[in-house]
Amino acid sequence: MVTDVDHDGLTVRDQDGAERRIEAACKIWSAGVAASPLGRQLAEQTGTATDRAGRVLVEPDLTLPGHSNVFVVGDMMNRDGLPGVAQVAIQGGRYAAQLIAAEVRAHCWKGRDKPERAPFRYADKGSMAMISRFHAVAKVGRLQLTGPLAWLLWLLIHLVYIVGFKSRLATALSWIWSFLGRTRGHLAVTEQQVVARTAINRLDAWEDSRAVPETATASAR
Repeated sequence: MVTDVDHDGLTVRDQDGAERRIEAACKIWSAGVAASPLGRQLAEQTGTATDRAGRVLVEPDLTLPGHSNVFVVGDMMNRDGLPGVAQVAIQGGRYAAQLIAAEVRAHCWKGRDKPERAPFRYADKGSMAMISRFHAVAKVGRLQLTGPLAWLLWLLIHLVYIVGFKSRLATALSWIWSFLGRTRGHLAVTEQQVVARTAINRLDAWEDSRAVPETATASAR
């Protein structure tokens, strides 16, 4: 657990309660995200519980308790602690769509019983993350990869899951352009970033100006 952050690093507390210092000029915060406010609104209106991230606790068939016609999928639902990743959303969406389609067909055919809902089963296809050029991590089952091989795997899998040939082609060309030119044209520079960078530069210049007289005085002595 991070307990303190400053300009030169951060302090963390381990599980045994001991605190230690990590010196770092660049800190990256990656603590997850909160669910959509719609989840909390659904919970309040139906009396359903939510977790600390605002995700709705759903039944085994991904429906709200007491409301079998309301499905909640993706990173707005919490079922058995599943992570809020794309595969959970994709598989949950397909599961809900198949249930709805099956029950609609049963309703259209008079005399056919409503099919029993099997609980949602998530198939973990692994996880991966790209850190920088030629650097990535991937874990598929017991297989763990790092470096250029994991980086190539990340690129290929993300291309496969992009919908439409034109979108895949446009993404591939954009990646090739970024790879050859070392540019990040898809990033937007906001006013807050400009103000923050300017403040950091002024702080560095101020610290440098303070260091010069002290060095000169020490040399004179």
